[in-house]
Amino acid sequence: MSIQRSFSCLPEGAAAVASVPAAQAELPCPVFPSVKPDSWPEGMQAIADLIVASHFPMFIAWGPELRLFYNDAYAELLGDKHPEAMGQPFPLVRPELWPQLQPHILEAMAGNPVHLENSLTNLVRNGRIERRYFSASITPVCHHGDVIGIYFVLSDTTSRVLAEHRHAFHLKLTDTLRGLVDTSAIMEAASSLTGEYLGVARVGYGEVSMLERSVSVDRDWTDGSVASLAGESRPLDSFGPGIIAQLRGGRTLRLDDIALDARAAPYAGGYASIGARSMVIVPLIEAGQMAAIFYLHEPHPRHWTDQEVALAEDVARHTREVVRRARVEESLRDEKRVLEMVNRTGQALASTLDLETLLQAITDAGTELAGARFGAFFYHGEDEQGQTLQLYTLSGAAREEVARLGMPRATAVFRPTFENEGPVRSDDITLDPRYAALGQDGGMPPGHFAVRSYLAVPVVSRSGTVLGGLLFGHPEPGMFTERTERIVAGVAAQAAIAMDNARLYEVAQKSARERDALLQSERAARVQAERLSHTKDEFLAMLAHELRNPLAPISSSASLLSMQFKDEPRIRQTSTIISRQVRHMSRLIDDLLDVSRVTRGLVKLKLGVVDFRDIVSGALDQARPLLQEKEHAVELQLPDSPVHVRGDQTRLVQSVANILNNAAKYTQKAGRITLHLQERDGRMVLTVSDNGSGMPAELVPNVFDLFTQGARTLARSQGGLGLGLTLVKRLVELHEGEVGAASDGVGQGSRFTVTLPCVEAPCDGVPGPGGQVEEDGAALARPLRLVLVDDNADAADSLSTLLNVQGYHTAVEYDARSGLRRARAERPDAMLVDIGLPDIDGYQLAQQLRAMPETSGTVLVAITGYGQARDRERAIEAGFAHHLVKPVDMTALGRVLDAVAAGAARQQAG
Repeated sequence: MSIQRSFSCLPEGAAAVASVPAAQAELPCPVFPSVKPDSWPEGMQAIADLIVASHFPMFIAWGPELRLFYNDAYAELLGDKHPEAMGQPFPLVRPELWPQLQPHILEAMAGNPVHLENSLTNLVRNGRIERRYFSASITPVCHHGDVIGIYFVLSDTTSRVLAEHRHAFHLKLTDTLRGLVDTSAIMEAASSLTGEYLGVARVGYGEVSMLERSVSVDRDWTDGSVASLAGESRPLDSFGPGIIAQLRGGRTLRLDDIALDARAAPYAGGYASIGARSMVIVPLIEAGQMAAIFYLHEPHPRHWTDQEVALAEDVARHTREVVRRARVEESLRDEKRVLEMVNRTGQALASTLDLETLLQAITDAGTELAGARFGAFFYHGEDEQGQTLQLYTLSGAAREEVARLGMPRATAVFRPTFENEGPVRSDDITLDPRYAALGQDGGMPPGHFAVRSYLAVPVVSRSGTVLGGLLFGHPEPGMFTERTERIVAGVAAQAAIAMDNARLYEVAQKSARERDALLQSERAARVQAERLSHTKDEFLAMLAHELRNPLAPISSSASLLSMQFKDEPRIRQTSTIISRQVRHMSRLIDDLLDVSRVTRGLVKLKLGVVDFRDIVSGALDQARPLLQEKEHAVELQLPDSPVHVRGDQTRLVQSVANILNNAAKYTQKAGRITLHLQERDGRMVLTVSDNGSGMPAELVPNVFDLFTQGARTLARSQGGLGLGLTLVKRLVELHEGEVGAASDGVGQGSRFTVTLPCVEAPCDGVPGPGGQVEEDGAALARPLRLVLVDDNADAADSLSTLLNVQGYHTAVEYDARSGLRRARAERPDAMLVDIGLPDIDGYQLAQQLRAMPETSGTVLVAITGYGQARDRERAIEAGFAHHLVKPVDMTALGRVLDAVAAGAARQQAG
């Protein structure tokens, strides 16, 4: 039957926007006239109840008009459109999204479910456009066999997608800047990459002179809509005192609209002159002073997001570091060039007896090093009769031009040089009072070179005799610096053979000081790296806590859905998927923390004699879900007799399970995995081989390195962070063992080996690590009383609901003090307590509960996102009997509660 299109029930003007097919032409319109689902059919009411109870954004759009029924989570996305949007047609509520979603909605109305992954939308909320990424499930809703609407489930993936984009951008920025040595090119590259990534009209980098109170732009980037500011210099005061005060304080400036900012509005004309209406300016502070700024300009108002500002700050700091490094390297290259030229001059001095050739080389070198337009070396010589001669060498001019000018006279300008009164350096010699005496009308004689920058250095022998003077000039002012003077003095020292050794020693001393400075810098960098490593470890612990918190309600809700809708295949399948992904996320978090602890040497092994056959069996149990999911065939080759090793059973199982998981991930579906355990020469060898994707030869030596992974498809279907094999290597080495990897090439499968020293079998009668204690068979005649204390309402409520369904009597409190009052009143059998509570933490709460007579028999269970060994030890010290990590393993919690129930039953029987 062809799909009919009907718009008779839409409000006036909506048909042109919607174009939504009716499920059936003969259905009444609307299907359910009431917004309230009380009058809806039972199936629709169940969906409505699910929507209302969910914390994810959900809605139903029913009937040909696609009228909305949504929950509170989706109401937040509507902003000021709520509550008027309830019951209104979706195309009228979301006209900005309708053209993008219409094809998918038509597909769903045709009876085909649709899934959207990380779809970019320009969402309008509270009058502002928001760029958001969503993953969505669009499912047909049927009534008596007809599609009467669609069921939307949304997940906001903006943070994750933007984080991925930012990560890729930072990698590209790092790779781009790494190969650049010119500071201008570095500024231009950083600006262009940032502008193109954020879609900004103009991005640039400006150097700040606090002495001149100005900012100068060397390079910037524009998209063509505004003019470049490259080569311009502007006074800081033109920004406004309030703005400059904020920047000097090291705080980033964010202006969405200059006209609306009280500090910037009075200076709007200045901003308009550079075509800027909104901006982000990141100050870069060095030695307490603002040294540079990194700016983003837009010619129109723009709402700058926190992510954009954070990215600009990261780029600014990164660019500044690269620019600083490039300048240091440029300075080192220049210093190297200077030293090489001075060295060449010294070599020439030692290799030639021709004074004129030698001094010409010195003059040329001095002129080049000083950056002078003209250079000359005037010196004293003797003829064959011993008469004193005035000789000279030139650079940058012909001898004929100097011959008509005569030799320098003992004037106020030249006398200090030839009487050894020290170097003379002037930014503008024409402003020097001594300059006026050179000519009758003041200044140089007619026809002399146009000189403003002037530098003269005496050349003195070891005995103190003045041999001559090096003179340099340039027609532009301010060309010679103090550093130039030092360089030329070095050239003069080379010319004076008597001072050669002293000058070379000075250069050597300077090099030693530079090396010491570099060593100090390296030591400081090492201290900083150690501090950052400690900060990283603290961050990883907090990250694990924050990631585990949301996993707890997700896991509990999935289990609850599975129990309550066990006869609903789709819901049961969805619940299974959620639970599997929660377990996967939990493993990733544990691996991340384990790698951090192992690399820092903080893992303490609980050593005992274990049968490695049990290790293999335990690892297979852990890896079985993934093996079954991939439908792999597992061949197990174990010896008949025990293979004893000394080790930590948990860590060894973790190591073998990681190898199995790696083999399962990188082996195509329905592959073959073989585990072969054997004992030879006092050592056991476990070989895990597969017929999977294999490894290229260049990957094999590094496969156990941190974050190393094999080739991935764009879908990254294998998953993982490149941590598992690193953990295997570190843990096996802690057991004094070895791991190895081999592959015949891509597509030829892989082989991993674990080798450990064998030990003698344990004495008879000593219980193994897997020993269990038989529980009393007594049963409790009443439901077990539980109190849950967690400030995460989602986690507490979902776990409480799940435990209620399982037959426990539960009560929930969201802070420690309320939990104390509840415990004193109800005297529960057990309390499930979160550690990170808002008023007092879980450790303090446990201590107070242990001190109360009403709760002296209550079993305390810590349920927390903090899962490191020190967290577990601290919980036990505070009075907790058990420590479970979020998301809670319901099997483990069940065993704990069974033990609590058994204890309560024994107490009841007594």
